[in-house]
Amino acid sequence: MTNPFEALPSLLAGLGLDVQHVLHVGAHLGEEVPFYRQAGIGAFTLVEPSPFAAGRLRESFPGATVVEAACGARPGRGTLSVNVIRTSSSLAEPHPGDRILSTVAVDVTTVEAIAAPDADMLVVDAQGLELDVLKGAGERLAGFQVVVCETCTLEDRTMAAPHDEVVAFMAGQGFAVAAVWERSYEEISWYVRGGPGEGTSYDRVNDVVFVREALACG
Repeated sequence: MTNPFEALPSLLAGLGLDVQHVLHVGAHLGEEVPFYRQAGIGAFTLVEPSPFAAGRLRESFPGATVVEAACGARPGRGTLSVNVIRTSSSLAEPHPGDRILSTVAVDVTTVEAIAAPDADMLVVDAQGLELDVLKGAGERLAGFQVVVCETCTLEDRTMAAPHDEVVAFMAGQGFAVAAVWERSYEEISWYVRGGPGEGTSYDRVNDVVFVREALACG
């Protein structure tokens, strides 16, 4: 399956953005790190609640800051439902189609609590809880040049947060949509759950790229 972040280097170049430090919530095994490096980004904070995946991140990217926790609207504890397809593990209540192997109690922190002062790009892939992560960024959200957030065009609690709700929230925070990287909901559902899911051929799982409104208008 093609990684939509292949488009990141050319997008940032086209926007004239010089990103220094990416904070990636839901980094899994760091599949996007090569594209960050291609874009000239030199510093990474990789947030991952799965103990297995966090350990792999430390081994693979010794220069990165690895935070073994989930991010949410507020700090606390949560239960990670580990899916057969581990990139789809989530703290949300499992979808009927999810194939859960086990559950793990994990720490939950917030973007506001862990964002380094120089972190200027936020990536959120929280399997349905993306809005909670964005809300947990608080006033720190305004300090990011770029925010990339996964969304879904239909309601699916462990796929991604509802697209329109995320766009509306980000607009209220002074961000505009700069790009939308689309993938087929049915294709991802087949990969994750072994079936087409409840959507149609028109439904999408998106990675939405937001920038500050002033930049988008410029």
